Amino acid sequence: MSLSRFPMFCAVLSIALACGLGCSSSTTTATPGAALDGDGGASPNASDGSVMTSPVEGGQAVDAAPATIPSSGGHGGLACTRSDDLGGGRMSCVAKVGSVELKVALPKAAGANAPPLRLGLYLHGDGAAAHKSNGVLKAMLPWADAHNGLAVSALAPNGCAWWLTPMHDCAGTATDADVAGDNAAALVIALDALRKAFDIRTDGVRYYGSSGGSIFLTNEWLPLQAGTYPGVFALMCGGETTTRTYAWDASDATLRAKNPLWFTYGDQDFLAPDITSAIASYKAKGFAVTQKVIAGATHCAFDAHGEAMTIWSANP
Repeated sequence: MSLSRFPMFCAVLSIALACGLGCSSSTTTATPGAALDGDGGASPNASDGSVMTSPVEGGQAVDAAPATIPSSGGHGGLACTRSDDLGGGRMSCVAKVGSVELKVALPKAAGANAPPLRLGLYLHGDGAAAHKSNGVLKAMLPWADAHNGLAVSALAPNGCAWWLTPMHDCAGTATDADVAGDNAAALVIALDALRKAFDIRTDGVRYYGSSGGSIFLTNEWLPLQAGTYPGVFALMCGGETTTRTYAWDASDATLRAKNPLWFTYGDQDFLAPDITSAIASYKAKGFAVTQKVIAGATHCAFDAHGEAMTIWSANP
């Protein structure tokens, strides 16, 4: 993010997200959402609900994946520090893996010879409101149930912003961007733990970034880790051109094809110049890029959850 825009960025941290499918180079007229929830969208059930304080084991052990679907073969679930009520009889496992807190919406019981799960991963915007309220997990459950998915939300090591250093003071005003890529390294540890705990497909993650989460994905994660952990990227109201050296061969069209990017943002978003610059940069590198511009919408003032889930559903 351009540091000159940081004061404005802080001013809109309380604006939430929530998301529909983007069309390539298209413009869609929309009215900004009304009830917005932190960084992650409108949620009719914003409270965390009842919480179990005793540790529980999360997840379901499943049989080995069919040979046609590459998978991790993991089982046993994570050791949870607590379990949050998501409503409707569904629970989440909250676990700490290294410096990253994971919230995993536990899948419905799997039958014999169940196929491996498709990982859906949310990277929050600054403030992490949708992660903390469980609003994003509730929004992800219909996708997970319809597409044999595992819905996961990951909290940045500093507790508030994925694009800032792990040691960033969330109560401060410093703009200490994660130049060293430490957050990406922390997320690798978390993803590897998930692969050991659940039988997860290894042919692509479904990523959903909002605001600062999208900045992290485009500036840090894609150049450093998308070669190892490729996937579909639903990038809501955020994005940044990266100057990092790629850790994988981005000149390989086959590898690039495993990482399509879907940008959705409002034409009144103060981050629009950074987003459009990122779009141009990734297009120039040969990535498949789709963008949806929402007329009249300011920063994250649209249904980001719905947009992201529509993109995931179109790319099962």
